[in-house]
Amino acid sequence: MKARQLRASAELAVCDHNGLSGSHREELQRIYLNEILPRRFGVGRGMVYGSFHRSREADIVVWDALNYPSLPMLDHSFFFAESVRMVIESKSRWSTEDFDDVLLKSQAVRDIVVTPGPSLDDTLAVIQLDIAALKESRAHSGILYAPFHIATGGVFLAGGSRAFDPPRETITDEVLQDADDRWPDVLLLLEPGKMILKDYPPDQDGRLLFFDYGEDALLAFTNALLQTVAGRSVLTESEFYLTRYAFRVLVETEPYEALPFPLTRFPPGRTPLWE
Repeated sequence: MKARQLRASAELAVCDHNGLSGSHREELQRIYLNEILPRRFGVGRGMVYGSFHRSREADIVVWDALNYPSLPMLDHSFFFAESVRMVIESKSRWSTEDFDDVLLKSQAVRDIVVTPGPSLDDTLAVIQLDIAALKESRAHSGILYAPFHIATGGVFLAGGSRAFDPPRETITDEVLQDADDRWPDVLLLLEPGKMILKDYPPDQDGRLLFFDYGEDALLAFTNALLQTVAGRSVLTESEFYLTRYAFRVLVETEPYEALPFPLTRFPPGRTPLWE
């Protein structure tokens, strides 16, 4: 019902000006995300600034509004990289030109280097390592920590039924070579019900996972969004799993294709340094 409501609302003829129609479409998605995300996270639009790079104008920015500030302007905001959990590009209808724009903006976000200070999770990880070292009578030299990059996403409300069909024949080697830098972490084609996830298995290359969820695509996208945001946040409560309430759809649905891509950057994670 939410998916049908979102598609129908986005097709309303609010005006004939493309820019205003695009703002209407983006606002509808921001309203939906504001309804579904925990109150800790704000949903806005604007630009993300790191110490050395900045994003392009972003349609939707999901950020930690409880613990970080932003700089509000007249019709958008400036966000600090440490506060941003995900940046999403919103498009009305699928086209290769708009998909290229999503790739370009995803890379601009990926180029932002996030350099947060130690969090509560980091402190606990060091304590756990100290305890393990005492139990095993081994010395260590700390932990090598690679932080998560700011997640990226793309949403196409209509079209795309033949996009990436089939993936192995329609996605070039050049695109796969740059996937770590440019491909969004979560890509939703709402009308045909397709979703593509970027996956990072331990000690392997990355993978693009292609799913056909049909009418449940918005549910799957929402689940991926919640997991992505939670994975980039320090939680005091146990993580919420939407899969507990939609196990058949979210767990039993297997990807119909998986394409590997090479890693161009360090994958996130903590590696103990034993002496």
